[in-house]
Amino acid sequence: METLSIADIAADLNVTERYVRKLAKVKEIPTITKPFKGGYSYLVPLKLYLEWKENRYTKTKENGHLSNLNFLHEQKEEWIRWCKNGMLIGRPLANHTIETNLRYVNYYLEHIPRRYNKSPIISLDNLREILGAIDHTSFSKKDNIYKAIRSFTRYLIAQKLATESLLSDLKQAKPKRLYPAKKIHCTQEQFEKLLEEASKKVNPQTDYDVLLNSATIATIGFTGLRASELCNLRMQDVDLINRKLFVYLGKGKKNRVVGICNRLYDHLVKYLEARPKANVENFFVTISSSIDKPVAFNRDVLLHKVKRLVKRLDFDINLHGLRRTFATVAANSGKPINIISLALGHSDLKTTQGYLMTTQDEVIEAMKRW
Repeated sequence: METLSIADIAADLNVTERYVRKLAKVKEIPTITKPFKGGYSYLVPLKLYLEWKENRYTKTKENGHLSNLNFLHEQKEEWIRWCKNGMLIGRPLANHTIETNLRYVNYYLEHIPRRYNKSPIISLDNLREILGAIDHTSFSKKDNIYKAIRSFTRYLIAQKLATESLLSDLKQAKPKRLYPAKKIHCTQEQFEKLLEEASKKVNPQTDYDVLLNSATIATIGFTGLRASELCNLRMQDVDLINRKLFVYLGKGKKNRVVGICNRLYDHLVKYLEARPKANVENFFVTISSSIDKPVAFNRDVLLHKVKRLVKRLDFDINLHGLRRTFATVAANSGKPINIISLALGHSDLKTTQGYLMTTQDEVIEAMKRW
């Protein structure tokens, strides 16, 4: 039987012999004793040592990393780099997904229950406790935290800072939706009202603000672009001569091309005539109040503008609701679902079907014409 000495193990683990001898004394490590005149020495069977190292020592080392909050914060930067470069799942993640994941990993680390021992920070118990403290109606928030922590854990596993068993444990805390998802959309008439409201000048708006508002609302309503796709539109992506928009690296890093209808064309031409010169390639720009210069449009600014518009109306709508509205209005006007699906950038027609919203009033009016 092949055996190792205390010195051999100390060298392999890069620790002191005194530490290994202590493990042997308390029977933390599998040993056999070799007596000699005046005492005995420890020997460790090679096969048992390798099993112990895999199951116990590696786990202890993992817990040391996972219980160090500062260490986990330091790992976030490299994790984000992996997400951007496609090193985590084989393809780059969208910027919005990366930002969301980072925000909710930070939330998790900030809300970790206070511990007075060196238990792992990323664990099934902690994840359950954090998710359990969130209102049961906030499924989206819970789901985002769960997905973000699993993504971060995959990175830690790839770096050999955690084991696959941790990912399996976390799966037990996967949130379940207790209430149906709230699917918001507006009718054709409501969308027209929203577009009309966006074209009105309200103090302290400038003329450019009004054109920006109406152009962005029209773009989502007439093309079904996602908010992030609209914000990422570049000058070269908008072809007004051939009336098409090129969506560069949309969700899932997929490209697609959508058409520009006559009404959207008019909005975009008016906007482009008023667009200030800017050192950014984004098609849509907003004037920064802090530096009084045009800067790239972003999702938060768009969200804020839509919220302010909705306050002036008698119905509720959000950014994703406008995308649903595009799908629903197109379907109700007889457009083929496969074309709608391609315009939305969906890979599966079932996803598109889930976007089609029909109200009871619309059903009644349709049946009256049967």
